[in-house]
Amino acid sequence: MSTKSAFNRPHLLIISDDTGLSSFLGEGLMIAGFWTSTVASALQAIEVFRLRTFDLIIVDAALDGLGSGEFLRRLRAVQRATGNPLSNRPALVIAASTEEMTEVEALEAGANQIVFAPFDIDEIAMLLFASVEAWRDEHPGEPWADELAQQK
Repeated sequence: MSTKSAFNRPHLLIISDDTGLSSFLGEGLMIAGFWTSTVASALQAIEVFRLRTFDLIIVDAALDGLGSGEFLRRLRAVQRATGNPLSNRPALVIAASTEEMTEVEALEAGANQIVFAPFDIDEIAMLLFASVEAWRDEHPGEPWADELAQQK
């Protein structure tokens, strides 16, 4: 990664209406080296993305309401106003089983990868760090999410 600054700590948005999962991921990934924010619904997350971006996204496959698949499709859809998607940053889906979402469904909806339970924080952290590093290699001039937030 480039120069050291407070912004070089990836900011992760966790989208889950399961408070136990949100707490597990939020606290564990903060200790692992991420800034974490959580929202409990897909619609809330879409509104948040209209205001700011994040370096990474974790989506619970069992998300109620709009659902994880539809959220990902809307996240990746080109917006009329900007000509860009709400986010092109890496998205990871967490699922208990293929009954919630298959790998094909996740990838077709716009996820970069899916992880099935059981999993641990170290495994998720390694996947997320690899995802953000690969994304940054492909987009070397893009600022970190928190740098963009400071510019607004």
